[in-house]
This record gives sequence, structure tokens and C-alpha cells, in this order.
Amino acid sequence: MRIIKLCIFLFSINMLAQNGTLNNSEKQAFKASVIQKSNDINSFSAEFSQKKHMKTMDGSPESEGKVYYKSPNTLKWEYTSPYDYQLLFKDSKLFIVEEGQLSEVDLTSNKLFDKMGELVAGSVNGKILMADKDFDITYHHAGENVKALIIPKDDSLRGMFKEIWINFNPELLIRSVRLIDPSGDYTEISMKNIKINQPIPSSVFQN
Repeated sequence: MRIIKLCIFLFSINMLAQNGTLNNSEKQAFKASVIQKSNDINSFSAEFSQKKHMKTMDGSPESEGKVYYKSPNTLKWEYTSPYDYQLLFKDSKLFIVEEGQLSEVDLTSNKLFDKMGELVAGSVNGKILMADKDFDITYHHAGENVKALIIPKDDSLRGMFKEIWINFNPELLIRSVRLIDPSGDYTEISMKNIKINQPIPSSVFQN
């Protein structure tokens, strides 16, 4: 009986270690590794699925699409299901295509959209971990993965996202992103078929 209790105790300690907060040396090593990897990313593409979880709604509406990134700051989110919708961050502008209609936002004159663009791009390429000035960031074990908890310091951005969780896989690539709004509802974005530094046709980034 004592052996069983001892085994349970050791197992519990091990699970706590796997799911607790990274200590300072682990944090510094992980952060440096992710930043180094992100600096080596010239292009990134992946398929994604997105689910919206709302306390007032039964079920979780889901959409799918593709994301493309080209260093240093060109990013495209292309929703393909259940509707066609595109967001293209390029040349300090945001281009939105909805139902075939193109609209444009100048990010240099819209600080909120500019910060959102930095947040989205940084969440894809991992460089958000360098933005200590704009976010409070802590790191947590999640089995083989590491999750970064990111809390915006900017009031306007915090009004949209209370918390952001970024889940990194063992290869230091982003597996999923969870955006939690002030009400507690959240959007979960999961990546698959990730391709790093593979050619992306220039037509992908044409608005």
C-alpha cells in the first residue's frame, strides 16, 4: 500500500513539473530558441481551423482556411469555409476582401489595427515573445509542449483580448493560438500542414 501511495505521489510531482511554470533558466532558454527559429523563418504557410467558443451559444462555429507569412511583415489570412474572407497585412496597410469587395485600412493612422497586425504576425512567426514592452508574458509546461500566456498592456488591445495563449510544439512551431476576450469567450486557432521556408507564389500576396 505504501509503495502504491509513493508511486502516486511521484506521478503527481511529475505531472506538476510537466504542467507548471517554466523557471527562469528554462524561460530564457526557450525564449532564445524560439526567437532564433523565428529569425530563420523567411516564409511560413499552414492550414488552420478556427473555433469560436461562446457561453451563450450551443456548439462551436468553425471555419477553415490558410495562412501565409513572408518576412519581414507580410501576412495573409484566407478563410475558405464556410465563407470566403481575406485579411492581408502588407506595406503598413490592411486589405480586407469580403464577398468580392476590397477595403483598405492605413495602419500608420490606425494604432489599434496596427497593434493587431503586429499581434497576429507575431503570433504566427513567434516574434511576439520579443515584445516584452507591449505584453506581459509567462511560460508554462504543457506535456511535451510549452504554452506562452500573453497579456496585452495596451488598454485598447486589452479591451479586445484579455489573454492570448500560444501553444508551441516540441519543434518550437506554433501549434495553436487561443484568443480570450474580456467576457471569457474565446477563439481557438489550430495549425496543421505547416511549411517553413517553402516557395509561396507572389500572387498569394496580391490584393
